[in-house]
Amino acid sequence: MDNPLPNKIPNIDPTQSVEPIGQGPEQEPKTSFGDYMKQPLATTGVEQSQATSPLDLSKGQVGQAVQPTMTSVQSQFNTTAQTLNTVESQLNTKNLKLKQSQNYLLRNKLSEADTHIRTAASKVGVDVGPASSPMNKQNPINRYLGLITSSQTQLAEAQAKIKEISADGRTLAPGDLLMIQVKMNKAQQALDYSSVLLGKAVDDIKMLFNVQI
Repeated sequence: MDNPLPNKIPNIDPTQSVEPIGQGPEQEPKTSFGDYMKQPLATTGVEQSQATSPLDLSKGQVGQAVQPTMTSVQSQFNTTAQTLNTVESQLNTKNLKLKQSQNYLLRNKLSEADTHIRTAASKVGVDVGPASSPMNKQNPINRYLGLITSSQTQLAEAQAKIKEISADGRTLAPGDLLMIQVKMNKAQQALDYSSVLLGKAVDDIKMLFNVQI
């Protein structure tokens, strides 16, 4: 048999808890939204990384920009010179063939890197002269090797100039050092991209010859 409905339904206050007093879970003190927003953010663990903005990360250290120096610029020159040598070695791979899309990307990236290196070298005090025009060569690989040779020449002169200035106890203006740092970072990114692109092409050649064998 169904339970009979009560004769009178009690009034329920929507602002009150439906649980009997003393029987519900322990209530925490209420905090207004305004008070909550005034509380300091946590600065440890994952919460700290979430509170860090992309602008902070771009500075290398949170809240502290990395000021370029003669030593750091010379280190950039050395790193880029090594990458240029790697790209040159990849371009000299026997039977290297590139697809049309790879040729397009490689031409743009190597031209971009050469332009940035020339600008950085001019800030050091190198007389870079007019830009070379390797694009008139028939063989695309020879074009790219021409761009690499141009970049290597400018970079070698820039390295020698930095050593000369440092040996005299002099330094470049902070604005010039910053410009060199920016240009070399962009050149390095373009060369890294080119090296990865060529690495894929070289791997394809190795795989092809292994299959033929």
